[in-house]
Amino acid sequence: MRSLIAVLVMIAMAITATTAIAATGIYEDFEDGVIDGGWRWSGTDVVEPSGGNPGAYGLSPEIWVPTPVYFGGWDAPGWTGDYHAMGVTGFSIDIMTVSTSNFNLAYYPLFIVIMNHMGTPDDITDDVFVYYNPDAYNAPAAGTGWASYQWDIPSDFVGGPGELPPGWMGGNWTTQTVFPADMTWQDMMTNVGRLEIRMLYMDYAAIYEPYVMGSDNIHLYYESGVISTETTSFGAMKSRFR
Repeated sequence: MRSLIAVLVMIAMAITATTAIAATGIYEDFEDGVIDGGWRWSGTDVVEPSGGNPGAYGLSPEIWVPTPVYFGGWDAPGWTGDYHAMGVTGFSIDIMTVSTSNFNLAYYPLFIVIMNHMGTPDDITDDVFVYYNPDAYNAPAAGTGWASYQWDIPSDFVGGPGELPPGWMGGNWTTQTVFPADMTWQDMMTNVGRLEIRMLYMDYAAIYEPYVMGSDNIHLYYESGVISTETTSFGAMKSRFR
């Protein structure tokens, strides 16, 4: 009995330790009060200590945009790079629309975009991107709470020029819905510069409206190299089981 108690105490100590934990990939749950990886809806996002899914979460101020775009930093360590070598398998995130005047937002798509800046992060005119079927998910309506989203990212897919995995589409600055015929999925996966979450078809436009948005539990899943942006808090532990 004493041995069992000792084991349970050691497990509890491990859970509450402040050293980085071993998790699959990299995640951000805002439990340390800091926004890592450059993730933001705007330039002035803050961390709210409660109200997340659960715990802390990232909150935008009121932003006037056609539709919100959530994006990480260019070349953010752990979130970008050679996805094939990293063994990336997927991405997940929780999103909440706190408020908006766009009563039709629930009918808008929500999808992940993988960006390649072609070595020039300050020049958007040569960017190439791939994105998953926009019609797979809808954006969350205001007042409906948290919605969870997840995508598979087959970084090991091998295809010829212009060929993408099932369900994936692509484009560039001039042809948002046509993936360049001289590029391959491998070209994209070996040089990922940023991730984005969008809520408007790539070739659509919309009027500017106010939005307040929230985000939580951002997780890029991969096999090689274990990286954590959080300590072993409850929020960090929860991310291991998503």
